[in-house]
Amino acid sequence: MASDDREFQKRKAELEERLESLENERVSLMTEVEALRQKRTLLDLEKKGATLQATVDMLKMEKADLEGQIASIEGTQ
Repeated sequence: MASDDREFQKRKAELEERLESLENERVSLMTEVEALRQKRTLLDLEKKGATLQATVDMLKMEKADLEGQIASIEGTQ
């Protein structure tokens, strides 16, 4: 009977230790996953910002070119 009790206590301690370890890992992974989600969001926003900036720059150059062409045409009339 004492042997059964020792085995129970040993197995209980092992399982409690495993549960604590898994809980710690879960908390750690949740923190890491959230940080990675935030980083991905920032990278996505930076990429969209860069694409939009390139489009705006291209449109500004086209606008300046068209204004120059119009001024040139108006100047010859």
